[in-house]
Amino acid sequence: MTTAKQHYEQLLGDHYTWSVAGDDDPFDRPATWLARHALTGASRYLDLGAGFGAHAVPLARLGASVTAVDFHAGLLAELRAAAPTVSTHEADLLAFLDATSETWDAVLCLGDTLTHLPDRAAVQRLVAGAARVLAPGGFVALSYRDYSGPPRTGLDRFIPVRSDPHRSLLCCVELVDPDRVSVTDILTTAEPAGLRTRLSTYHKLRLAPDHVAAWAATAGLALDRASLDQGMLLQVFRAA
Repeated sequence: MTTAKQHYEQLLGDHYTWSVAGDDDPFDRPATWLARHALTGASRYLDLGAGFGAHAVPLARLGASVTAVDFHAGLLAELRAAAPTVSTHEADLLAFLDATSETWDAVLCLGDTLTHLPDRAAVQRLVAGAARVLAPGGFVALSYRDYSGPPRTGLDRFIPVRSDPHRSLLCCVELVDPDRVSVTDILTTAEPAGLRTRLSTYHKLRLAPDHVAAWAATAGLALDRASLDQGMLLQVFRAA
């Protein structure tokens, strides 16, 4: 089975920003989202799974010091082009947390990054690492899609992501086992020789919010607030 990193390198990475950003400034909607959920205002941010900088760039534009970590070199290059002041690190998230001795006022792991980790033990390690590098009075913000409910069936398995005259992206989500779903991205591009369709499948974790909150509590973090916004669950934690 393709890993999340392989999936991004082989198919999704070159099209990810297009798939989520829409036709306008790719940072407008994330900036509004950050403000709506009161995640701005800290001085120093660590953004785990930063990608093209959906959240790191708006925060840097507000004057914050931002450290961004991701496994995809191309997406980090997009981030640096948009916000040269952001400190970027191409690295495995857990390896970065294990190695760093710095602390931050806010640790973010947003989008659907948590579900890309290989197993639940890795999620627990990330939450514990985030708690360890959190400065006093700071917060940890985690967002992810809750795949732990009833599995998608029939046509509901297929989710249109985005399309335009040049390319389209469709994904299919199916239950694998109690811990995982498979996500198949179906990308069609218009090329000089005609239409070309590519497929790639990888696994995402099924994370229940109460489990994530329990792992955070074990790491010394207390749930401050939680909300659901456009299918994405947000949990914000502070030191207990």
